[in-house]
Amino acid sequence: MSLIDQLFLPINDALALVFAPLHVFPPIISLLLLSSFLTVLILVITRFFVNTKVLREIKDEMEKIREQLTMAQKSGDKEAADTHLSKMMEVNSKYMKHSFKATIVSIVVLALFLPYLKFKYEGLIVARLPFAIPFVGTNLGWLGWYVLVSFMIGWVVRKIAGMDYA
Repeated sequence: MSLIDQLFLPINDALALVFAPLHVFPPIISLLLLSSFLTVLILVITRFFVNTKVLREIKDEMEKIREQLTMAQKSGDKEAADTHLSKMMEVNSKYMKHSFKATIVSIVVLALFLPYLKFKYEGLIVARLPFAIPFVGTNLGWLGWYVLVSFMIGWVVRKIAGMDYA
């Protein structure tokens, strides 16, 4: 057992106890439920830490600057284009700083849960696809199934909750 596995053993044991009722289902269902839970948890964290109004304002400002930059480039005004590009970089930096806290918290949550999912589902073929995906094939392990479910659930929840600000 590796050092990392030993460090996560108490966390894995605690999570196994909490999620034990889900493990009566086949791996495809229990992992679907766990992945959905994690995705919704991360979206809630993002919603809590990110001020959507500020992000929308920053995004609108970036769009205006992008239009000005495009016009300056089309007219051949290199000095104005450089100024707009500089402004764009500054506004983009502000956007990144504003969303950084949510990203860090989400990474911490994933760092706690993903080792548990690996511990519980490693080596299992969780889903068989009716078609082949390049570099993946037709069999999905725990990580492939987690990513697929996360994208689908995340997209649906963001649409329903109106979280299309990013």
